[in-house]
Amino acid sequence: MSGCAHDEAARADAAAAEMGRLAAGVNLPDWPAYCREHMPAVVPKVGEKARHSQSRWEVVREQHNRRLDWCAGHYDGIAAEYARPRPPPD
Repeated sequence: MSGCAHDEAARADAAAAEMGRLAAGVNLPDWPAYCREHMPAVVPKVGEKARHSQSRWEVVREQHNRRLDWCAGHYDGIAAEYARPRPPPD
């Protein structure tokens, strides 16, 4: 009889440990400051032709888009690393 109780206690402990692990969640690292920067404004310079302002804006936009791509890839990598199977619904 005591062997049966021991098995039941071990199963209960294992279940409690698994429930605790699932409830603990995931602590993600801080978001890089690089990913929080706003896109800088492109202010036309006095006497500058509109096409030059447009060209500068396109460079700034391209750099900003590269930063967004990097940040999204960074976060996706972290999310994949911490992904875990979810328990089936009751």
